[in-house]
Amino acid sequence: MRRWRDKMQTLNQDIRERSFRPVYLLYGEESFLKNSYKNRLKEAIAGGDAMNISSFEGKGADLDEVIRLADTMPFFAEKRLIIIEDSGLFRSAADVLVNYLPSMPDTTVLLFVESEVDKRGRLFKKVKELGYAAEMTRQDASQLARWAGGILAKEGKKITARTMDVFLSMTGDDMEHIRTELEKLISY
Repeated sequence: MRRWRDKMQTLNQDIRERSFRPVYLLYGEESFLKNSYKNRLKEAIAGGDAMNISSFEGKGADLDEVIRLADTMPFFAEKRLIIIEDSGLFRSAADVLVNYLPSMPDTTVLLFVESEVDKRGRLFKKVKELGYAAEMTRQDASQLARWAGGILAKEGKKITARTMDVFLSMTGDDMEHIRTELEKLISY
């Protein structure tokens, strides 16, 4: 639990201080956390400026295009953000990126969002060396209860520990599903 909190604190600190690393990797099975931190990083780095954001999704991303965009100066902004999602690059050889990352301009931030990675791969090791990799795993019941309780508290609602246990036993441990069910409860 502490390791998870440390990872989130590092991401939160980067966002709060607006001190961004050149490359981030958000990976793992908890989609809600990956999407949440992707959106928070996106907002902190680029705000509402769509002109300096490029997105690639799925296998077969054109790495030459990614590098060309990364080398392009941001337009009336401090940073350019390139988001690459579910590319499979962390499960196969991506030597072009491994070789490119050390020379990437400091005006560019690469954000990878992946479901599966090979931690033994060269790209994973290079991202850890130059940037930050955060594994987003399923949370245990106590973490989920605190998180869900916080959502309810923001809405002025209270729940007993016993009721929370029943609620979580019915919803499971998927944070997106829990959030949706909480929204229903709050609306009711």
